[in-house]
Amino acid sequence: MISFKTARRLKESTILTNDDRELIGALQAGPRAPWTDIGEALGVSGVTAARRWERISATGVAWVTAAPGMSRRTEQCVAYVEVECMPGRRKEVAAELARHDLVVTVEITTGTADILLTIAAANLMTLSHYLLDHLGGMESVLRTRARIATKIYTEGSRWRLLDLPEDTLNRLERLRPEPEPDRPDEAVSMTPDVQRVAGLLTVNGRASYAELSAETGLSPTTVRRHVSKLLGSGMLVPRTDVAAELSGSPVQVYLWADAPVDGLPATARTISQIRQVRLCTTVSSAPSMLLCAWLHTVEEVHRLELAIANRLPQVRIVDRLVVLRTVKRMGRLLDSHGRAVGVVPINIWDDTLDHPARPGPIESAFPTPP
Repeated sequence: MISFKTARRLKESTILTNDDRELIGALQAGPRAPWTDIGEALGVSGVTAARRWERISATGVAWVTAAPGMSRRTEQCVAYVEVECMPGRRKEVAAELARHDLVVTVEITTGTADILLTIAAANLMTLSHYLLDHLGGMESVLRTRARIATKIYTEGSRWRLLDLPEDTLNRLERLRPEPEPDRPDEAVSMTPDVQRVAGLLTVNGRASYAELSAETGLSPTTVRRHVSKLLGSGMLVPRTDVAAELSGSPVQVYLWADAPVDGLPATARTISQIRQVRLCTTVSSAPSMLLCAWLHTVEEVHRLELAIANRLPQVRIVDRLVVLRTVKRMGRLLDSHGRAVGVVPINIWDDTLDHPARPGPIESAFPTPP
């Protein structure tokens, strides 16, 4: 057990200053923007911005990754799975599930589920095999309920720690790789080389072409082409995450909601515009919508529901889950304070059916460059 003085020093070392928050906000707007552009946006040199980020990321307070996305060009799918465990086994089951490649997020919750999982898969068949043959066969898991996303209207890559000045935000977002709507519908072939690049990006979303080239043995030109396809197709979405406990919004709540199907898209888009909402997605089974919000206090849960009811009277909140602890978020393994302490590279494209779990956490494949 650590001493009180050590715990206090650790807490003080991870307090976010205003400069830290602005830097994290800039990287949320432009996760892969060059340091020179990040520095110019903040009024500092690129070297200063990079060194500041190196200090922040070394504490596990914030990190840049690339998460699986959903797009009409791919068969990738996402499911949200409520898990009921044997009494007293929640932490043990959560730790085991966090080692599974397809399970990208693991949260211990209070409410009608013990654990909430976010699972990504290359296609519906892979997802089905995992749910039926692996998750369903775990000894300590009593029941599961899976809901498959039909469309994600907003997610973690769009959530902002703070509001940047409009000109700064616009400058950085122009540098952000976005799915290209006019691109011809062509599937990205997930060859072993492309999978390696994708896996490295899930570990370090800011990895340069030179770093990726050195790690994979591919030429920088080939790496650039692979990264462009992965990000341009929406198969991977770059994002900057921050420990919820230090974000100023430590309370994470999931709301299951129902709304008339004829107005579901418009309803989901409206909910997505609420600042506290970090995730809004429609799902294939009742209730028809899931949203996640980061709030300042537990009391705000009902205030959020009231705000939604006043703005969208057709929406009915069916259930709610409050997160007690996030064990894993989009591949990052977190400690009890929400800080990243390890990473399981996301790999939803390989033959994971026979090897659902990794033997242990994998640390960062390469350090963030200064």
